[in-house]
Amino acid sequence: MSVATPAPVQRAGLARYLLVEVIAISALFAAGALVLRASGWDLRIEDLFYDPRLHDFRLRHSPWLELLGHQLLLAVPIGIGLLAGIAALAAPRFEILRPWRGVMWAVLASICIGPLLIGILKQVTAAHCPWDIVRYGGYADYVQDWFVRSRADAGRCLPNSHAGAGFSLLALYFAGWAGGHRGWRWSGLAIGLLAGVLFGLVRTVQGAHFASHSLWSAAIDWLVASLVFLPLICTATRKEPPVRLATGATR
Repeated sequence: MSVATPAPVQRAGLARYLLVEVIAISALFAAGALVLRASGWDLRIEDLFYDPRLHDFRLRHSPWLELLGHQLLLAVPIGIGLLAGIAALAAPRFEILRPWRGVMWAVLASICIGPLLIGILKQVTAAHCPWDIVRYGGYADYVQDWFVRSRADAGRCLPNSHAGAGFSLLALYFAGWAGGHRGWRWSGLAIGLLAGVLFGLVRTVQGAHFASHSLWSAAIDWLVASLVFLPLICTATRKEPPVRLATGATR
């Protein structure tokens, strides 16, 4: 069975990779989050799911949405991270896995570091969850501040941890790139975006997060994954397989 080796990305591509993958695309997600917040679309989107007669979000207490959308969906990124870790540990014993060892470690690192960073940021940001805001029957003001001086004053809602778990699968885009599989690369991008949007939508519908919170999570996860995979993509060289001659010898 043939095993793909890392894609042959030239070192000269480092500047472009930093500019496009690390900076520009991360900034694009962040810009989208800023627009949603500054334009008032965060509130307009959330209004769609709030019932003023109930003074609550219609699906906030839905047991099925909570179980399937909030709890069980997390098994997907957790499972992929575990499989990547197991594959990386087993790689020295199995020849078929050896070329993928670095890629698997990078997938695991991305899936862990992105959500971890998001969880840390939630402890120091001022934004409250929609269901905590006066507009939606809560107690807190809709503040425009970014950070708090004390963790006791934190809103503990920005960025969106649930969306961060989904967007952490954007690491699969970089894994396909580093592994030399163009199809896997774009499939990984689709999976990461779909998972992040779905995970974020669940919490937006429940009143737990504004849409911009999810885009901030996408920006962080993309930034983390692009940096984690940088050494594999920008310094990788393809090892050409030996050419088999008609006599069966190799050269």
